[in-house]
Amino acid sequence: MKIEGYQGTNIYGDQAAKLTKHTQLAASKNQTNNDSTEESTSVELSERAQKIMQGAQVEPEIDLKKVANLKNAINNGNYKISAEDIANRMMAQVDMQKED
Repeated sequence: MKIEGYQGTNIYGDQAAKLTKHTQLAASKNQTNNDSTEESTSVELSERAQKIMQGAQVEPEIDLKKVANLKNAINNGNYKISAEDIANRMMAQVDMQKED
């Protein structure tokens, strides 16, 4: 049986298309607003923040031989951890932070 006059309109598809269009328009408007505010926005970092940023950009030198030795010791079960050494290093780090 054939129904004449049926155009095959999918109201759910139409709603989804409208939502997509609305979302795209909102995103476009938001991007336009962000572009205009970026030009007038400025940020000043404190001296400490600048030092932190500089330190983050410097890559530390890695002793590949030491890394390989540590990996082997860990894999072989020969790596011994001293809780006292760890605690001493942690306390030394805290003392250094207090001086800053």
